[in-house]
Amino acid sequence: MALSDRDYMRESPRTSVRGVTAFQAAMLLNIGMFVLQHGFHLFGQVWKDGFYPYGGISAEALARGQVWTIFTYAFVHADLWHLLLNLMLLGYAGMGVQKHFGSRHFLAIYLLSAITGAATEMIVNGWARGDTVTPLIGASASAFGLLMALAVMLPGQELTAFIYFIIPVRLRMWTLAKGLFLAQLVVGVAGLFSGVLPEVMQIAYFAHLGGAAAGWFYARSLGYGGRPMTYASQWQPQPALRMRKPELARARRMLRPQLDLEEPDTSPTSGRAAPIETFIEEEVNPILDKISVEGMGSLTDEERRTLERASRLMNRDKQQG
Repeated sequence: MALSDRDYMRESPRTSVRGVTAFQAAMLLNIGMFVLQHGFHLFGQVWKDGFYPYGGISAEALARGQVWTIFTYAFVHADLWHLLLNLMLLGYAGMGVQKHFGSRHFLAIYLLSAITGAATEMIVNGWARGDTVTPLIGASASAFGLLMALAVMLPGQELTAFIYFIIPVRLRMWTLAKGLFLAQLVVGVAGLFSGVLPEVMQIAYFAHLGGAAAGWFYARSLGYGGRPMTYASQWQPQPALRMRKPELARARRMLRPQLDLEEPDTSPTSGRAAPIETFIEEEVNPILDKISVEGMGSLTDEERRTLERASRLMNRDKQQG
């Protein structure tokens, strides 16, 4: 498999089913469910004080066997304002994840964040407030998970955020994601324990936190943002930066097959070997050393392009040879 075929080297994955990406399907499903429920009063119940959509998740609903609500709640919204706020974040973060990760990872992050967010919210509500009945609805946990995953991948990407939808502020992606996470944590804890902000508990802050944590962990597990976050890697000692040359050589030999960098032909009859061998030794090997110590996520764009160039040179060399 060439470098360009791998998830972490693809610039614009186009994974889709019949031309519809996972991002587009999620957006359409959220909008479609809202129209069916609030426009046609389907999948819900009309009461004197409004319409209550079905599909929300709660500990009580799960105890009754309604396990499908683990997924359905992430596509159900209380009103138009609720839907629009979630679609704004979902649209921005989801489009970025779709572009850089592809449909398979988009779907995994969306659902994993939804499940983790719901579990976090139900545990906190059940423990701190004894509430096991109030249903949780909305795509916000998934949206926060997608935003955090994108921020881990592109932490330095600059964007313009609007304070109160009016004041433009230039922020780095990681700064925005971290700031939103801390804001959710502070307001959620204040409303939960102080008792002075009862109205804030109408918003599922802990679902947002759980979803964001899931998105962060998922992106880290793919190797972005540093050493991949896996169970095995976290219980193994971190490789020392002062790793001895024989150890680095063994690490490079292990990494070469993964990066499709075959050993160049060094026979006397090969006129192409010397420059390619020099290129590998001077430019590629230091990058492989860096991967063996810090992980794929530590590479800069220039280093990724160097690996891609090396892969093309090796493939061309094999074809000509």
